[in-house]
Amino acid sequence: MDDFIGGNNYENKENQAKTKKIMIIIGVIIALLLVICISLVGLIYYIQSTELKINLDGVANNKLKDVLIFEGEKIYVPIRAFAEYVGYESSNGGYKQYTEDTTKCYVESANEIATFSLDSNKIYKIVLENGNDTEYYEIDEPIKIINNQLCTTLEGAELAFNIAMSYDTQTNTVTIYTLPYLVNYYTARFQNAGISDRDAYFSNQKALLYNMIIVKNADGHYGVNNINGSEILGTKYSKIKFIESTQEFIVTTLENKMGIMLSNATTKISPEYDDIKQIDKDSGLYLVKNNNKYGVINSNQSIVVYLEYDQIGVNNSTYNADIENQYLLYNKCIPVRQNNKWCLFDKTGRKLTELIYDSLGCDVGGKTSGNQNANSILLIPQYEGIIVKSGNFYGLIDSDGKQLIQSVLTSFYSITSSGETTYYMTTDSQQLNVIEYIKTYVKNNENTNSEVTNNTQTN
Repeated sequence: MDDFIGGNNYENKENQAKTKKIMIIIGVIIALLLVICISLVGLIYYIQSTELKINLDGVANNKLKDVLIFEGEKIYVPIRAFAEYVGYESSNGGYKQYTEDTTKCYVESANEIATFSLDSNKIYKIVLENGNDTEYYEIDEPIKIINNQLCTTLEGAELAFNIAMSYDTQTNTVTIYTLPYLVNYYTARFQNAGISDRDAYFSNQKALLYNMIIVKNADGHYGVNNINGSEILGTKYSKIKFIESTQEFIVTTLENKMGIMLSNATTKISPEYDDIKQIDKDSGLYLVKNNNKYGVINSNQSIVVYLEYDQIGVNNSTYNADIENQYLLYNKCIPVRQNNKWCLFDKTGRKLTELIYDSLGCDVGGKTSGNQNANSILLIPQYEGIIVKSGNFYGLIDSDGKQLIQSVLTSFYSITSSGETTYYMTTDSQQLNVIEYIKTYVKNNENTNSEVTNNTQTN
């Protein structure tokens, strides 16, 4: 009996030992599984935290992951592929140039057109609400081709598409806010916002991209706040218009006079004009109007061109393809009209030509010769040429006012094919290549005359 009982005790102890061992193994397995689970959760969290995330107007947009191009920690934006995601249309070639030149492209909204050129660090924007005025912006890095696409940086994308775009390298997150989204957001936040009215300027909406907002009081008077609510300009103006290229404001007083205010609330140009607009930000030139006469002043309020002209600047809707600034041709010449005659001034106010020309440019183009592919032109860029008309005949002067070709021609025009633009001029009997003619007959004569003069002086 004792042996039997002792045997049972032995067996019970052996079973308990086995059970304890099994429990330890199970415990170890559970612990290992727990560690694995924690590791998996950590791995998943790490993958999620390092995976590229793109938020467009507060919503995840996975499709844009295949659009943006990464080179290290730098992002490049393929211009045409990106356009559709932020509400823009796009095309190859220059605006109104009707070619498929892949070294150029433009994007277009209902309010603006932005143009790009390969290797250029300038973006040109045509502002439709300002009568097709052109503004330009310099970016740190020029337009480049990546994967057969014209690409720009985040800076270029922000300017061209009127968006706020940022990249957080720590969370690998790209955040994009479009201007319509920002308008809705800040209109809800500021009960006195003056940017969503039916007659609100599109340019005023863009002030949001620079952390400012146009506000409006109960009397319908306008002012400017920063987006934190602090006042910049008091609500005492009948109109305010934001100038994006210089981040200034054109203000109109209750007496209907216009001037320029800076974003730090100081006066740049006193409000004493019937109309005012910036025509060149680098030179600080402004077109002003009083009593239906136009002139040009600089940022020091000094007169460059007296307010005595009927028109300043050409109509760039006719010649848009070759004009970057309708008020300052080649960044040098200010075209003015008085009593139906034209002349040119330089940026300092020096008169380059007399008031003798009947018009500038040839708006009939080569269509007079039956060529329906011909384009009306004003400029011959290779020689900084400007087409002028005297009576019924056309000629060519340069940006210094010097005559290149006498006014004996019946027309000038250009033809663009495969991205190449060729300039022509016609007489009653023949068609001539403008560039070849100048190279052969004008520049050669200049060189010959220069050699003769030098030899004469030497002798």
